Amino acid sequence: MAGKNEWGMKDTANALLLLLVAALVAYVAFIPAPPCAGCNAIVSFVFSPAAEGEVISFIRSAQETVDIEMYVFTSDDVARELGDAVKRGVRVRVIMEPRVEDSRKQKMFDTLTALGCDVRWASFEYKLTHSKFIVVDGKRALVGSINFSESALNYNREAAVEVHGEKVKEIAAVFEEDWQKAG
Repeated sequence: MAGKNEWGMKDTANALLLLLVAALVAYVAFIPAPPCAGCNAIVSFVFSPAAEGEVISFIRSAQETVDIEMYVFTSDDVARELGDAVKRGVRVRVIMEPRVEDSRKQKMFDTLTALGCDVRWASFEYKLTHSKFIVVDGKRALVGSINFSESALNYNREAAVEVHGEKVKEIAAVFEEDWQKAG
């Protein structure tokens, strides 16, 4: 009889071991995948009308750099804020689209240059550079449909996403590529 109990206990131990292995396999099979590198982004939203203050505040928060790629840029208030950033020692670079049908574009280009911003016309490699984004300090970006015009900032329904985190490096890399191509 002692032999039967031994085998019975061994069968029970084996069954428990198999059950434990099965539970571990099931756990591993259904464990969520780890987040992708850079997926730790923090996102908030900016909507217009009335986005001008948020855009200016975003620029004002810069400590080292402001990089902008903008389709339409006619806002004197945003230009003034960029000039103030330059006075604080912030490096400001702006890429503007030269093919925009707006007589004010050259005036804004000249104004930004006079304020100490580095300004370039977008490359003709693309049909248009229709981007609308700002990267601050290489760590935060504001990306969306908001042009730097009175209408877009204060009257239209526009939307942008403010992103903080590793994914901003992708936007910054696009800016650097476009900066090198710009003339």
